[in-house]
Amino acid sequence: MLQLTLQNQVILYRLVEVESSPTLLVGAEQSGTTLLRLMLDSHPEVAFAEEFEYAVEPISATGNPPSLPAFRRFLETNRSFATSGFQIDESLGFQELIEGFLQSRRDQKNALVTGATLHYGFAKALMLWPDAKFIHLIRDPRDVAPARMSDGLAGNVWHGLDGWLRTEDEWAAVEPLIDPRRVLTVRFSDLIRDYDSALTSICHFMGVEYTSQMLDYSVDTDYQEPSMSLAGDWRRSLSTDQVRLIEAKVGDRLTRLGFEPSGLGRATVGERQELLLAWEDRAGRIANRLQVFGVRLTVADMVARGLNIDSMQRSLRLRLNETEIAQRKKSWSETAKYRTSR
Repeated sequence: MLQLTLQNQVILYRLVEVESSPTLLVGAEQSGTTLLRLMLDSHPEVAFAEEFEYAVEPISATGNPPSLPAFRRFLETNRSFATSGFQIDESLGFQELIEGFLQSRRDQKNALVTGATLHYGFAKALMLWPDAKFIHLIRDPRDVAPARMSDGLAGNVWHGLDGWLRTEDEWAAVEPLIDPRRVLTVRFSDLIRDYDSALTSICHFMGVEYTSQMLDYSVDTDYQEPSMSLAGDWRRSLSTDQVRLIEAKVGDRLTRLGFEPSGLGRATVGERQELLLAWEDRAGRIANRLQVFGVRLTVADMVARGLNIDSMQRSLRLRLNETEIAQRKKSWSETAKYRTSR
């Protein structure tokens, strides 16, 4: 039923006709999308933008774009847009403005191919770009969950899977609507273990030739060259109970997506344990926010959201963004950003 609904939306709501459609890198957070995006953007003929969810999130479920004033207000507090370097052209409508963002990045590099990363909003992206190409990057959920914990985004492995599940379930619903010739699935483990072969396949899919320059991102970002330790580390870092919890929550998706079960068996999680896991997750995330933002800012944000005070929330969101941006790893290669292809 969901597929039929999405199919109808894609047909009825083509928001914009573009001369060339982008390549969209889709995958869950902590699945290696930043690493692959850096590799792609280090290619002299590819201009690849960071997280681009702000381009699709304001589109309604029925495909209606936002008004420009509403979109501008939305972007004012969006952290990803704040670091994008894009400017809002007041003379453009929503459709032209979104395409203009990617066009400006392509013009800066004089590149041939453009693209962006999405962690969600795939159905809306298909409405916006009916002929887009999609690179689906998938990572073992047993590696994703502890990565989310280490970044303070989850309090336990059970809830460290929430984002991965949302992304993969949404992609599973949208992928059947796309011409298979416009979809390339890449395993993070393959990218790490044999990046020459993986990147060669990706480049051919995008219509460019592989070049060793794609590893130059490590020169001026905080991201190192691919390391085997990034794939399959769950076997060393997780306890037996944690593995069994993850495999219980992921369920049959694990084997359906081609990952080998541990053989430890799935944990049985009852209602009481789910409540305890929810409290543990919330406590862990709050502890991380206290460490990152301090007591006053964290409490003020919680109060503003609890009382639903819009002006206070927007003011605090800007302060939170400043702190998060200052503490983020340097994940943009200025060399690649302005390198020209000819």
